[in-house]
Amino acid sequence: MRPETAQGIFVNFKDLYYYNGNKLPFAAAQIGQAFRNEISPRQGLLRVREFTLAEIEHFVDPEDKSHPKFSDVSDLEFLMFPREDQLTGRSATRVRLGEAVSEGTVNNETLGFFIGRVYLFLTQLGIDKDRLRFRQHLPNEMAHYAADCWDAEIECSYGWIECVGIADRSAYDLRAHSDKSGVPLEAHEKFAEPREVEKLVITPSKKELGLAFKGDQKMVLEALEVSFVSTLTCHILLLLCWPTLKFLR
Repeated sequence: MRPETAQGIFVNFKDLYYYNGNKLPFAAAQIGQAFRNEISPRQGLLRVREFTLAEIEHFVDPEDKSHPKFSDVSDLEFLMFPREDQLTGRSATRVRLGEAVSEGTVNNETLGFFIGRVYLFLTQLGIDKDRLRFRQHLPNEMAHYAADCWDAEIECSYGWIECVGIADRSAYDLRAHSDKSGVPLEAHEKFAEPREVEKLVITPSKKELGLAFKGDQKMVLEALEVSFVSTLTCHILLLLCWPTLKFLR
């Protein structure tokens, strides 16, 4: 049973991207049942095993996270609780959203836009503005792949309770599904003018590597094939394998 509805959106990214004319940005929303392994349900509706969950996944160019409608929400002012204030024992304060983004407290405009939209949605539902705050995740609770993450929290009889999560998840989910399925879940940008890029491509000679490294040949080949090998590792491998590699420009 699924713990969230969002993975269905990620799995179908290829089709959704096609339906949007193979262009970014675009968004997809889904609502449905989600389940948690709650051993001891309690606190009314806060800790249950089954609940309705709605999620929006907004896909954007990682090199351009601006948002054309950010100005619509940039002047909103509400309670924000950044991690620096939490770590120093300060309380949440009212901050203008535009300032939070420009100062880097909120990572980017797209994330800021959705924080603003969530604020408008919740207050239009009738949530008291003085009992609503946006709390930034602390370093020890933020997912390793997230660029930034904020929770909309409402103060009730149980204290401050998270009701909405807004996160920049990077491309972690798409990469994870691609790695397991072998299906590329990618977006492509068409440049106005052609760009020439020169790359150094390493083509290992398996025969020579086998003679040089014997039982370690497989390990060396895997290290060469990994696309995200660090520069330092690459340099070490090149020094070791220089006589056995063919270089193509």
